[in-house]
Amino acid sequence: MTNSRHVVLARRPQGHPVPTDFDVRARALPALPEGRLLVQVLYATANPGSRNRLSGQASYARGMELGETMEGPAVGRVVESRNPDFHAGDLVAGPFGWAEHVQVSGRGLRRLPPDTPSISAWAGILSIPGLTGYFGVRDVGAAKAGETVLISSAAGPVGATAGQVARLMGCRVIGIASGADKLRWLREVAGLDMVVDRAGAGTADELAARIAAVAPDGVDIYFDNVGGPTLDAAIAHLRPKGRIVVSGQISDYNTPPEARYGTRRVYDFIGKRLRMEGMVVFDFADRFEEATTAMTTWIRDGRLAFKEHIEEGLDTLPGLFCAQLRGEIFGRALARLAP
Repeated sequence: MTNSRHVVLARRPQGHPVPTDFDVRARALPALPEGRLLVQVLYATANPGSRNRLSGQASYARGMELGETMEGPAVGRVVESRNPDFHAGDLVAGPFGWAEHVQVSGRGLRRLPPDTPSISAWAGILSIPGLTGYFGVRDVGAAKAGETVLISSAAGPVGATAGQVARLMGCRVIGIASGADKLRWLREVAGLDMVVDRAGAGTADELAARIAAVAPDGVDIYFDNVGGPTLDAAIAHLRPKGRIVVSGQISDYNTPPEARYGTRRVYDFIGKRLRMEGMVVFDFADRFEEATTAMTTWIRDGRLAFKEHIEEGLDTLPGLFCAQLRGEIFGRALARLAP
């Protein structure tokens, strides 16, 4: 029998989540059944997009129940296997959640290649955030060389990947972010063509003026991770036949549904013939290997950069998640649970 600690949802958040909305509980895992694996989690995280689920709201995934282990992509090591497809010592990526050990069937797991350039990357750029950026630009946005791509929250894990993938495709890329460190990283490390400082631009019109200064001829694709006034500012500068990829709406995640901003520029969609499409990365699950192979090559060649914020231990996850939603984390927020 294996003892494991798990972080569970202890109460429904009211507005912005706080660490006391979660609780760490010990569990004794039963003897390993036939066909299953015992995995020790090495790196765990949670995506900001799971915020709505904490309130019991369903989107592309069901709402979470109180007392349920927090979900999220993770990387682990197989400790014991009763599944012939996996062996003790294998490194695997999967939705293990906030737990020190889990028992899983093996369905949907991805075995890390022995020459992977980074183990932790499989909970970040080679997992949900990076895959979202990759398919959002290439497939949903249908970016083409020579087009101009504008990305909000461009220094976040999704936006940073989307921006660099667009750059590698031959696009001109403009990133929106807040703070000197993030703007500098986007220019000097990620290699974006231009950046827009979101800080201090309180209204859509103020931000639209900053976008106009770096994109006087407009943009072809807006990759939206934020929503709210930032979305309206971007719509104002989309060219005819422009496309909007809706990846996230973090500005409204902690807002009651009836108070959410939405968009106030729907009229632009008619005259400009704009297209706006939401994306769920799991729609591309049968092509994940294609994406991770390409991105692994780019990482190894130095053409694709990523940034991580790593803290130690399971107990740090509630604080990390809350800080991430407040915009205080630069890079993929990860907890290292074991070496």
